[in-house]
Amino acid sequence: MDFLESIIQFVSSHRELAYAMVFLLAFLESMPALGLFVPGSTLIIGAAILVPSGALSLTPLLASATLGSLAGDTASFWLGRHYGRKLLSFGPLARRPELVERAERLFRRHGGKGILFGRFTPPLRGIIPAFAGIARIGWGRFLGAAALAALAWAPAHVLPGALIGASLQLAGEVTARLAAFILLILLFGYLLIVVMRALMFWGIPAGAAAVRRALLWARAHDNVVGREILALLDPEHREAKALAVLSVLLILGGWGFLAILEDVATGDPLVRADAAIFNALQALRSPWGDMIMVAITELGDAKVTVPVAVAAIGWLAWRRAWTDAAYLAAAIVFAQAFAAAIKIALHTPRPIPELYHGWSAFSFPSGHATITAVMYGFLAVMTVRQAGPLLRPAIAGGLALLIGLIALSRLYLGAHWFSDVAAGLAFGAAWVGLLGITYIRHCPARPQIRGLLPVAAAVLAIAGAINIAGSHARDLARYQPRPDSPTMAAAEWITGGWETLPSHRIDLAGEFEEPFVLQLAGPPAYLADTLTASGWRQPVAWDAIGALAWLAAGGITSLPVLPKLHDGLAPVLMLERPEADDRTRIVLRLWDSHARLQQGEISQPLWLATVTREDLHQPLGMLSVTVTEGDANGPRDLLARTIPALRRDRADFPAGDAAWDGALLLTAGGRTPDPDR
Repeated sequence: MDFLESIIQFVSSHRELAYAMVFLLAFLESMPALGLFVPGSTLIIGAAILVPSGALSLTPLLASATLGSLAGDTASFWLGRHYGRKLLSFGPLARRPELVERAERLFRRHGGKGILFGRFTPPLRGIIPAFAGIARIGWGRFLGAAALAALAWAPAHVLPGALIGASLQLAGEVTARLAAFILLILLFGYLLIVVMRALMFWGIPAGAAAVRRALLWARAHDNVVGREILALLDPEHREAKALAVLSVLLILGGWGFLAILEDVATGDPLVRADAAIFNALQALRSPWGDMIMVAITELGDAKVTVPVAVAAIGWLAWRRAWTDAAYLAAAIVFAQAFAAAIKIALHTPRPIPELYHGWSAFSFPSGHATITAVMYGFLAVMTVRQAGPLLRPAIAGGLALLIGLIALSRLYLGAHWFSDVAAGLAFGAAWVGLLGITYIRHCPARPQIRGLLPVAAAVLAIAGAINIAGSHARDLARYQPRPDSPTMAAAEWITGGWETLPSHRIDLAGEFEEPFVLQLAGPPAYLADTLTASGWRQPVAWDAIGALAWLAAGGITSLPVLPKLHDGLAPVLMLERPEADDRTRIVLRLWDSHARLQQGEISQPLWLATVTREDLHQPLGMLSVTVTEGDANGPRDLLARTIPALRRDRADFPAGDAAWDGALLLTAGGRTPDPDR
């Protein structure tokens, strides 16, 4: 069972929770202020994709979306009746008067129909019902309009998602895998939206307050630093906000790049997190997903970025914007040279080394992420100055989405580690911030720049289409998943090969957690059957009743077992052994090591297991919490009395999340391995 199968099984066995989540998303999206930050529509469509695979049912999903929409509109209506216009001065709505005016005009013009129209207008969805409450229209009239809107809105979002999922049935066994991949894309877009909205509503005001404090300090200190701050953050400068944003990019991007560089150079947990993220994304691979991601990554190839850069610089030169052309050329050339120099200096191997040759075989930082972040980021700096207030967010958001998708494609295809891509984006942000500050301070906005973005977009579309048409088949073959399954002979495993396998579970943050105290050669079913005969059992399933048990005051045997991750993957087997007091239990979790044991003509996988003791805590008698004990030796010794195994000791191992003497057990599917064979 890999990471993806865990997701699908989790959704299938938690249908009630999934329907409750859809209800909650529809409800929150209908609330004033909160609706600006919750892209419930997108996530509900994503959930509906799972309907044809059987993970979710259509009727309950439609009912959850409809009831959530109606409940949210009703709550918004009640808030409007209760608080009146004071509600519109709360939080983000106070900083978006134009949005409030649009909602008020729509409601006054259409009355009850405005509730229906507003339901299909995302920014106004949570405001129109509040205006209905402020206008104190009758409950009956409102509920009729809100019910009609909910009955129309829910199918308009659930059915398209279900149709997408049905069309994916053509992919056969990869349907669920591709659906999960699409959900990953939707989640990525959701996080991007959340970050951008947070920057707009909280980041920019907080930055403005920090700028004011910096200016007060600078005016009180007549020195080099103070004068530079005054020159950079002068509120009289017509583009003071842009300079402040670029300053934040420079600081955060520079700090982020240096922090990642230090972690990579010293082998800190980020490097181990790279492997976990790589394995988690490789578990989402599917033929259709590969086709999409290869096409996206081809948009970041030199065959596309070079024509876009040449066209943009040529356009500026033709328009006699020589300084602007020089800035754009300097941004791209320095970024390319810097990325190449770091690659050659660090010699970091790629996750799949044979993908590239020469100095391109080195991984850190990602060239695709670096160049696209710098080129399209600096194009945003240049073109946003010429755009109106409505176009600026669209330009910045569109280019940020392009940069983010290309970066994600490099991770999905296994071309780069997470640290490679994160470092490329961080350096790109810092370089765009630094060069952008200089550019804005020394280059006034020129009318010659107008038309630059359409030219770059047209060349991107043409060059991208040509590159995809000419290279897609070859690149699909190049980026095919390559499972890494090292093989060793049985005698080699017993006499020392076991030491090459991981010693500890590694979480998504790259930290060492519990030690692996058992290595199994053979089928997991043998381990399950043997331990079940000795008092072990399957834990409580993760369903609605099992989840609610955490809120009850029962014993530990009524609680599900948390499926912890190792290298991004969920365990293939979990077993528990309750102890007499029903307050403690021994828990075994088993993972695939991806290595194989060769015995003559027979090849079988090697598995890794952690065995821990969990204690039950119930604060106030209302909530159940399990805490893993720090001793790994006692549970291991208990296991050793149950299965035939050889004991081995690691001479040197890292400190993990439990006290451990380094001893582990080797067993081969029902018999003790023979060290003399």
